[in-house]
Amino acid sequence: MKFISVLTGITGLLLSLIGSAYTGELTSDLQQLAASQPPTEKVRVWIKLHPAVDNQQFKTALATQATSRAERHQMALSHFKSEHAAAQETLLEKLDELKALGKVKTTHAYWIVNVVEAEVAVGVLPTLAARSDIEIIQRVPSVHLIEPDQTGTPQPGGTSGATSNLAYIKARQAWAAGYTGSGRLICSFDTGVEGSHDALYGKWKGLDGDSAAAWFDPVFGESFPHTQPASLNHGTHVMGIMVGHHDADTTGVAPDAKWISAAVIDVGSTVILRAFEWAADPDGNPNTVDDVPDVINHSWGFDRNDWKIGCEDIFFDVIDHIEALGIVNIFAAGNSGSSAYTITNPANRAQDSLDCFAVGNLNATASPPVIALNSSRGPSDCPDTFDETKPNVVAPGTSITSTWPGNTYHTLGGTSMATPHVSGLVALLRQKNPNATVDEIKEAILTSATVGDPSWDVMPNNNYGWGQIDCMAALNALAGPEGTTNVRVYDFTHAPISPGDTVEGALVLECLGDAVTDVSALITGSHPSLAVINGSAYFGDITRGDTVRSGDTIRVAIADSVNESQILSIDLQITGTGFTIPSQLYFVVNPPATKSVVTHNTGRIQFSISNFGLYGLGAGSVIPGPGAGFRFDGGDNELFEAGLIIGTSFTQVSSAVHTYIYEPVNDFKVAPGGNMQFFSPGSLAFEQTLSRFNDDNAADPLGIEITQESFADNGSNNDFIILRYILANRNGSSLNDIYIGLFFNWDAGGYYSNNVGGYETDDEFVWVAYYNGISTIDYRGMKLIQGTLATALTESESNLIAIPAEGGNGFEMWEKYQALTAGFGSADTYRNSPNALFQLMAAGPINLAADGVDTVAFAILAGTDFAGISDAAVRAQSALTDVESPEDDILPESFTLFQNYPNPFNPSTLISFDLERASEYKLSIYNTLGQLVHEESGKARAGRVSIKWNAESLASGVYFYKITAGDFS
Repeated sequence: MKFISVLTGITGLLLSLIGSAYTGELTSDLQQLAASQPPTEKVRVWIKLHPAVDNQQFKTALATQATSRAERHQMALSHFKSEHAAAQETLLEKLDELKALGKVKTTHAYWIVNVVEAEVAVGVLPTLAARSDIEIIQRVPSVHLIEPDQTGTPQPGGTSGATSNLAYIKARQAWAAGYTGSGRLICSFDTGVEGSHDALYGKWKGLDGDSAAAWFDPVFGESFPHTQPASLNHGTHVMGIMVGHHDADTTGVAPDAKWISAAVIDVGSTVILRAFEWAADPDGNPNTVDDVPDVINHSWGFDRNDWKIGCEDIFFDVIDHIEALGIVNIFAAGNSGSSAYTITNPANRAQDSLDCFAVGNLNATASPPVIALNSSRGPSDCPDTFDETKPNVVAPGTSITSTWPGNTYHTLGGTSMATPHVSGLVALLRQKNPNATVDEIKEAILTSATVGDPSWDVMPNNNYGWGQIDCMAALNALAGPEGTTNVRVYDFTHAPISPGDTVEGALVLECLGDAVTDVSALITGSHPSLAVINGSAYFGDITRGDTVRSGDTIRVAIADSVNESQILSIDLQITGTGFTIPSQLYFVVNPPATKSVVTHNTGRIQFSISNFGLYGLGAGSVIPGPGAGFRFDGGDNELFEAGLIIGTSFTQVSSAVHTYIYEPVNDFKVAPGGNMQFFSPGSLAFEQTLSRFNDDNAADPLGIEITQESFADNGSNNDFIILRYILANRNGSSLNDIYIGLFFNWDAGGYYSNNVGGYETDDEFVWVAYYNGISTIDYRGMKLIQGTLATALTESESNLIAIPAEGGNGFEMWEKYQALTAGFGSADTYRNSPNALFQLMAAGPINLAADGVDTVAFAILAGTDFAGISDAAVRAQSALTDVESPEDDILPESFTLFQNYPNPFNPSTLISFDLERASEYKLSIYNTLGQLVHEESGKARAGRVSIKWNAESLASGVYFYKITAGDFS
């Protein structure tokens, strides 16, 4: 009953999608063919119908409603077959009618994807494309082998043990820990495999008597694996890197895994979709899963120049569907480097960090290891509005020795040699946890990837992705099933590191397997730039799913000769009763904090910002600097001064705004790791910045750390710029009644004494404009678009810019706090009275617990007239939803709630969760009677949110917590 009800629920959800249809289209080359060829000329095409399955919804349903890989496979198989058959029914009836008229020759309906293949007369293509159930009709493309970029040399003898590339990725350590791929199944889509090779023969699954379920040969239909055509030996070499092993000769990452293969690359015409359907259920029995591979290794793609496939999603859909069945897909990135955007389709898709998992070629034989020259580079251009990181990871792919026809060995190089290292690792991971989902396996590989050398720069990037694979680190990162031991480093908390520092930090371990006892950790390795002062920590007992922070402090001295941005690693060993797990600690050396200024340019606005709370800094500013100030439509700088002010009382205010004119206040300083980062294009806007500063320079610091983001668009939203501030309380105790505001002293129109200004209650923005005696023009202003509006102030600047020599007291601290909390009483004082004006818009009051976080955001607006700035204010409010990202510029893939730590705790604990988009949230905590004992709510941007709960007033015991955010709970 459970199985039936799940399918019924999913089907009902997806049927509503089928009803939403549009007229289809022909690709441009088919349009030309239909116009130029005789109407009876036939062409083989793929007819893609509108989606019958929403991939993301279905993936979510499987993850929540199926508990095992076998159940997920059975549900998905049945669903794809039934949904696609229903969606294709009327089209197949039409094609049968056209067959009777001689206008269609052959048809083949696929179930793995909503596509019908047919040989169709070009004269009827436009009519078919006009059907409401058709999305697009395109020629059947040909897939091509990703040729090796290094020919290498034959080696008639064996390998005399395991090859060095296996040691490099720590495969040997994985074997020693018992992970050899035993019981797992690997598949390749390639040029065929020489099945008689000594290192491969005994591992072919077809030896169990069902060769059809272990070898797919669409050309000759032969029952035993062979190269196809005979001159192409690529597939044999690739398979050897995954499973090759004979006596002492070992070339395979998973030497005890079994293999199957489909010989479908470079065979004249593509049968790639049929190969996917075969691999989805090789023995044709949906009730069995031992025939279904854990991973498919892909060394093929589409030549961008031969066929303009771009980001066509037929191939993306089939990959999504095959992974819904529980099969991981790993792709060679391509050998078209070293330019950007050279990743081969379909490996180039990057809807998220796990999508179409692409592998680059690492030359691990070089010192230091470096990305191979010809390895294809990111970013991704699929979809074409994205600029996401690719490849996903790198693996050794240069001078790799593996199996070769004729029972010999050969050395080749390229991303096709790197990719099977990752596919072999999938088999090791599935051995550890046979029910791990596709995403869980990819996540373990991605998050455990390491940086091989400081020259690789900050990860992830478009050369190395998230780093090089590490078999042991990936195994440690994957949660095991019941009955396994798995403890990993969850966190290592310490202050930012500079050259010459002594790092003191607390180590946090997480138990992903069964409960463990008497756990400790010890630094066992060495590094020339690290001196271990105290390298041991004790944790005691850890139950399954818990995290524990050590009471001991790890202390390591960093050499003063290390380079900025260098990543230093050292071996760590985690031990407990009956187990030892190797791991590593990483130390990231920050570059020195540097003040800097960058200028956004939207095409209409030029606006300069800093990473220390000041804005403008151009010619004519109160504090001139390297900036452009604020310019609109090619005009001069119209910003005399602008800066951030934050305070809690008349005696505690931190500010970048002057006290005395021409004497800047430097309360804000660049925080460690807070150097200005400028992205053009950014992942979420045409231009983005990211920086971080704190108020340590203030006379009485609040202890606030501010992450500043800015977003500028060069399209229809080029008349405003968004500034967002993430406030983090770092002073160790709660901060209440915080107000934060932006101070802007405009010279609208270039004539400050003729400015008027006010506040618009409907669209909630303040403005200043130039009054020329007849009309009001050149509107400038700002709007709070995230946070609670406390103040909208427009005032004369006359009493704020005095200097001591003239007897003035300037803009004093108490006046700044008064301005922050002034409310709306003076918002319209100068709406019709020209004067030299300043404006301040502030959010508050904000209450932050220790380590609490909150967010506010402002839009800086401009328009030639009132209608223009009003329109900009409206668009700026809705644009905020388009710039949701965490500070590291990497969006979480899903809503995730984490185990609190420390756990057990006394008296407080930290509860963390990930938001995949900005939303309001509510934290509810209950006792074992189900009574609500604590509740708090807030709104946060996308990314990691952490809340510290102090429970010292409550009794000891077990408590449960729930997070509700948007539609998620």
